[in-house]
Amino acid sequence: VAGRQERKSARGNRFAFAQLSDTTGAYEVTLFSETLEKTRDFLETGAKVVVTVEATLESDQLKLLGRSVAPIDVAVADAGSAGMLIHVDSISAFASIATVLNRAAEQLPKAGRGPVRLCLSDAGLPGEVEIDLNQDFPVTPEIKGAIKSLGGILAVEEF
Repeated sequence: VAGRQERKSARGNRFAFAQLSDTTGAYEVTLFSETLEKTRDFLETGAKVVVTVEATLESDQLKLLGRSVAPIDVAVADAGSAGMLIHVDSISAFASIATVLNRAAEQLPKAGRGPVRLCLSDAGLPGEVEIDLNQDFPVTPEIKGAIKSLGGILAVEEF
């Protein structure tokens, strides 16, 4: 982060222009109020961050709209945990898990992918049964959260 200039819109909403640089040169990212409020602390001069942007071309000018900002340490830590182990207490949860994973695979084709395993604990089984889905799916904090919120899920772990 090379700098940050905050301003107020005519409606009173705060937004910022963040000046950033990488090995290719310097550039500017616009951050609207919601994103700015969540990420302001990461945008201090000298901080190393990973920024997700929406890029548009307007009148031969590239415009970058910041969608998320994370400290590089956090982004690297997330990248290192590629797999997901889902602890399930009911076979009925499998359909919901499949829906979330398949939707994620369709909607996030470029997201980091990893193996997914299910660990079933059921009174009718002699112990825990682990099932490897033998397919990589997008593994992001949002997907982990969506799966954790499903009925029949005991826990979601990274591996």
